[in-house]
Amino acid sequence: MASQAQRFKYVNRGLKYNLQRWMYYKSFFPSLGLWRDDMRRETPILKEALKRISRQDLEARNFRIARATVLYNAKIELPREQWTELDEDKLYLTPHVEAIKKELKERKDFEKSK
Repeated sequence: MASQAQRFKYVNRGLKYNLQRWMYYKSFFPSLGLWRDDMRRETPILKEALKRISRQDLEARNFRIARATVLYNAKIELPREQWTELDEDKLYLTPHVEAIKKELKERKDFEKSK
């Protein structure tokens, strides 16, 4: 009975959400307990963003990545109840990355205007 109620909850959210949810769980990282921002490639912008996040967020990120590395090397996944849920996955680096990109653009525009 609970599964029917759960299915009804997702049907009412709309096609876009259901497609996003399907794509999210088809990717491998939720089964390792990673968040979307944990999967970003290391770039100079990301390195700067990592300097700007709180120590708690950085330590949580490092833990998730270390745990995922161990799980991946052992070729196992977390139990389903420990997977990262789409609704719980927060983009903790994205605001910092966007701010850094904006700062770089402003700096570039300022350099041009000299």
